[in-house]
Amino acid sequence: MILKRVCSFLSSTRLFACCCLITLIFAQSATAASVDIYRNFKELRSNTVENVDYEIETTVTDSDVIVIAIHGGKIEKGTTELAYALSSHNNYNYYSYTGLKSKGNSTLHITSEKFDEPTASEMVSKSKTTLSIHGCSGSEEFTYIGGLDTELGNKIKESLTKYGFTVLDPPKNMAGISPNNIANKNMSGRGVQLEISKGLRTQFLSSNNDKLKSYVLAISEAVNSIQ
Repeated sequence: MILKRVCSFLSSTRLFACCCLITLIFAQSATAASVDIYRNFKELRSNTVENVDYEIETTVTDSDVIVIAIHGGKIEKGTTELAYALSSHNNYNYYSYTGLKSKGNSTLHITSEKFDEPTASEMVSKSKTTLSIHGCSGSEEFTYIGGLDTELGNKIKESLTKYGFTVLDPPKNMAGISPNNIANKNMSGRGVQLEISKGLRTQFLSSNNDKLKSYVLAISEAVNSIQ
């Protein structure tokens, strides 16, 4: 009887272990499936329709600063709106790659290191200062600041903090320190990447957009202090 109980326990343990292993495999597969569908913009353009699935918005000024939202529109909501507000307030150059699909806009995502849309690449290459606006998950209101332009990044951090915003050090995968990151492909070889939580971006899109105005003022103050 004791032997039967032991065997039964071992069988249950093996079954539990197998279930855990299967769950882990599926979790890893789900993670792997979340990577970008397209390796570059040429590949994306061959499989989508401009002005139906996405559109490209630009404003060209005589500024040496550019604000870009390469995951704009419905891809990372609120990033286009912030980039446009910031550029309009300061007469900066502006670029947004904007998702327009009724659903599934995440399929339009191309990571910063591989984002090579020609107009964006040309505009960034002619600019001395680049602000790349992104969205990240998180219901709380915070900003990760990354990029190779640590001098400007630190000034932006100080200014945002002064205006009452929370700034955190970015996780490694959002640090924006790769030379291949489009934010760092300007004339100086270093830009600033801002990852803004969903919670804060939701506030930007609310009918009372005081937070958006304050955020724009904070960043403007930092950028213009070094111009």
